[in-house]
Amino acid sequence: MDAAQEQAFVADWLARMRDARGVVFDFGGVISVSMLQSNDLFDFCAARGLSRAAFDAGWRNYRHLWDGGFISFEEMYRRIFADAGLTPAEDDYAKLWELDAVGWIRVLRPETLTLMRRLKADGRKVGILTNMSPDFHTRLFASRCAAYRAEADAEVVSGFEHLYKPRPEIYRLMERRIGLPPAALFFVDDVEANVRAARACGWQAEVYF
Repeated sequence: MDAAQEQAFVADWLARMRDARGVVFDFGGVISVSMLQSNDLFDFCAARGLSRAAFDAGWRNYRHLWDGGFISFEEMYRRIFADAGLTPAEDDYAKLWELDAVGWIRVLRPETLTLMRRLKADGRKVGILTNMSPDFHTRLFASRCAAYRAEADAEVVSGFEHLYKPRPEIYRLMERRIGLPPAALFFVDDVEANVRAARACGWQAEVYF
């Protein structure tokens, strides 16, 4: 995205958010480019015998438990592989962390930071609401996304709360932290189910692109 494209992108989203007193941002796919756009992780798992269908089923079954702070990264992948009758080698976990966790932080979206800063300059509040494990937050997000976090008036991270999107309780927690009622909030996320959940809570919300 060049400078002109970024300017147009930010202007478009500011227009969409014009009635909001607070704007809440997801992390993956919003602050960062989604790791799921790459096939590196899927190819690695396939080389270990795990099909894409089995990976997707395991992701649905166990990802929220890691994001919610209930199980470790290693336990999540142990379960994903075990459901397919497989056992990762001990040194596979480091590669899985590199391809999965580090993949989410590898490419950040500067246009989102620009948008956050414009919102703050307009006197609006900014929040970050993300499904994210405590170890990811501590090892990667806290330092690598420090500039984005510096713009946030409130942050809700699922792993520290033992909650996760799209459960309504996590949106209510953000309302309390940011100090605004539902109708005053606008949410952007790359997952349609999370956007629908925000709307069900009375927020404005759209899928970020």
